[in-house]
Amino acid sequence: MGDDIVAAAAESSRHAEGMVSVQRHVAVVRSMLQTGESERLWVRAVRAEHGHAGALMITDRRLLFSGLGFVSQSQEAWPLAVVADVRVGDHGLALRVLGQPERFTGKFADLARVAEALPTATGAAGESIAGELERLVRLRDSGVLTEAEFEGAKRRLLK
Repeated sequence: MGDDIVAAAAESSRHAEGMVSVQRHVAVVRSMLQTGESERLWVRAVRAEHGHAGALMITDRRLLFSGLGFVSQSQEAWPLAVVADVRVGDHGLALRVLGQPERFTGKFADLARVAEALPTATGAAGESIAGELERLVRLRDSGVLTEAEFEGAKRRLLK
């Protein structure tokens, strides 16, 4: 029984430290690709706020992430049109998705490649609330955002 506890603790430690094979996460994000969507690049990254280690992928349409933390996991798919304020620095890759901050850590060179490949649009930080709402309406009306994504972004913006 003691060996089982030690083995379970070692397995949990490997997951918590992000040592789960990144190939598993690459396979997950590849399974998220839509018909006709093209993979541009992927890197190993950690979604800082959640502590999820995994793969960050850019396609011709979206930014995808699959990661695993100590007790939870995440899979995200963000249209490139809702990604803004992309910066890479000492604290990792910082960006805004639907007006909300996201930060990824990893190898600086990898994160710099991601930053270079992402759109350079400025987002909510440089716009008025009315301007950002108008942008969200355009994204919803053009089909980039679902009604639920639009409502969630609007609610966060008006907090």
